[in-house]
Amino acid sequence: MTTSTRLRLIARTEIRRRWRVMRENDAQLVALAIAALFVVPMALAGVGGAYFAGRMVANGEVDAPLELARLGFVYAWIGVTGFGAYRAYAVSLDPDNLDGLLTTVSHRDLVGGILLAEFALWTVFALSAAGAAAVTFGIGAGSVLSIVTLLLAETLTLATGLVAGFVLALGIRNTGVRSVLLTRLRTVFVGVLAIGYFWVIVTSSFASVFDPLYSLLAGTPVAWIGDLAAVALGVSASPGRAAGAVLVAIAFLGVTLPATSRLAEWLWYADGVHVSHDVEDAGEPSRLSGLLTAPVLGVVSSDWARARRSPLSLSFALYPLFVLFDPVLTVVQTESVGRGLPVVILFCGTWITGSLFALNVLGHEGAALPATLLSPNPHRSLVAGHVLAGALLLTPATVVATAVTGVLSPRPLGVVASLTAAALLLTVGAGAIASGIGVAFPRFEAVKVTQKTKAVVPSVLGIVVYSVVVIGVAAPALVGHSALFGHAVTSLLGASRLGVAVGGTVVSGVLALCVGAVSVYYALDSVDDYRIA
Repeated sequence: MTTSTRLRLIARTEIRRRWRVMRENDAQLVALAIAALFVVPMALAGVGGAYFAGRMVANGEVDAPLELARLGFVYAWIGVTGFGAYRAYAVSLDPDNLDGLLTTVSHRDLVGGILLAEFALWTVFALSAAGAAAVTFGIGAGSVLSIVTLLLAETLTLATGLVAGFVLALGIRNTGVRSVLLTRLRTVFVGVLAIGYFWVIVTSSFASVFDPLYSLLAGTPVAWIGDLAAVALGVSASPGRAAGAVLVAIAFLGVTLPATSRLAEWLWYADGVHVSHDVEDAGEPSRLSGLLTAPVLGVVSSDWARARRSPLSLSFALYPLFVLFDPVLTVVQTESVGRGLPVVILFCGTWITGSLFALNVLGHEGAALPATLLSPNPHRSLVAGHVLAGALLLTPATVVATAVTGVLSPRPLGVVASLTAAALLLTVGAGAIASGIGVAFPRFEAVKVTQKTKAVVPSVLGIVVYSVVVIGVAAPALVGHSALFGHAVTSLLGASRLGVAVGGTVVSGVLALCVGAVSVYYALDSVDDYRIA
């Protein structure tokens, strides 16, 4: 079997494996379908718009077309390199059964096949649309040669950017696998990058990130690809730079492709560092040992230890924090706390408190579930432990955050006190509400929370039902303290602003008590009668 045949076989196998994994994940299929609803029309619009752009260039209606071509291809190269590096780091460099593959094929063939698979996927989903746009642009410009140069420029951008992304990801992975410090701080780095990523999106600060990169690459052969794309349009593009772009790209690939092989060898055959975690003694924190029974305290301690050792397994509970971006951004821009921020903090804190540990009481036990069910009165310790684990951890934080932002906002102190009381009542009752729902819709199997991390998380149906119930329970307090709806209710009932706020808090508190009691009763009864099939 020749080398090219092995590379194609590895690439086909990798593509089939990824499709099989995606096909078995309903959430990914739904996300892909939703993305297609937006991406496909945009791609079709881009292909059609390229025709008119070509006509405008041919008619001299575009100012500085060469600079625009250089700008576009530099940004395209940055995008391919960045996204390619992310995919290589998170997906491509961890194929299934890596040790088995390395016993049958060389690391050189394996990384080459993975690169070929990535190139094929990029070709299907990105280069095909870009190629169609190149054709329509050339037709609009009345230049057949420009179609060839544009296709060549797009191919070089994809090939060099993709390989550069692999080299970058391999360099980061090789550094991390040999550094104890970086291994310990990996979760922190990922969290900082995630926060930075969403902050850039929310604040639209793309220029602050990409402009320095463009300034760095504008004088390099990466920008020459723009000359290659525009050389047939008669817009003063340099034929020398166009030819140089091709030659430099070939030389770049000639150097970086062997580099990916060597870096992959260092990564896949490395022993790697091992971070050992100190195993805590069975004795629980002294401050709680006198307040809770030993079985309940054991569940609380286990939940906290699991959260500390595997924080990514709780990433599902952070989704409501996305709602905070806009109010926080408003605070940053105006340097003042608005009326809406305390209410949003109240709701987010309530939702997270209940979902963090109590929304999958049985599933959290994992392989220890049979032993747990055989212990004396397991239903009380399990339900109470998971409920208290979230309440003890997040109730103080939510109450303090609500009170502080409420005081800083233009709200009367009486309304702030009512809002703080609502935060206390709802966060205390959230875990109880979640417990019965989690028992009714449990999940025992692990799912992927990232490309490389699996964890047992609450079921989708459980999350949806819990969200609906929490919104219903919290609605009176949210409406009563809302700047928009609160005034409407005040005018409708003829009551004072403080009276409406307090009334909303009381109603939500009563609902939390009643719904929580029913949910806990159902959870206790279900766990007590639960039988493993």
